[in-house]
Amino acid sequence: MADVAYGEEGHPAGARLTRRERLETVARALWRVYRRHPWLPHLTPLGRPLPLPGVAAHGEQLLTALDGLGLEPAAMLDIEILIYSYVQGLAVHLEREAQAMSATGLSEQQWLDRQLTGLNAIAASNRFPRFASLIRSLDAQGYDFDLDKLFEFGLATLLDGLALDG
Repeated sequence: MADVAYGEEGHPAGARLTRRERLETVARALWRVYRRHPWLPHLTPLGRPLPLPGVAAHGEQLLTALDGLGLEPAAMLDIEILIYSYVQGLAVHLEREAQAMSATGLSEQQWLDRQLTGLNAIAASNRFPRFASLIRSLDAQGYDFDLDKLFEFGLATLLDGLALDG
């Protein structure tokens, strides 16, 4: 079942993508798979990957994007695992959020509204000045927790840090 799920997202054959675009394409394909199947990122620990063709196809695309950089084999594998683990690690929260909503019957906003007294007390304690300042600055606009936006922001930050734009 996992192999079928991973195989739902292919990669364009012969597409002329930059290295970064190829890495982004693979990461976004994995994200879409996890969005459709939130149970999937929980299936295996990172260090015990399933030997599935569907997973291998995504890994092959990542390795192809890294090929030609002159990286040591271990470094290539480290980067492949880093990108895969970033997507998987964030995707774990897709199911956790759904479970929390099911268990409490509260939307994210309703739950946060119930936590405001405690958060404001922490901010008012003067023990955490940066947190207090941040909370005060967000009062007018709030904060929109959005896993899809967080995924895109994190992916860009990760790839910027790796500086693999070539």
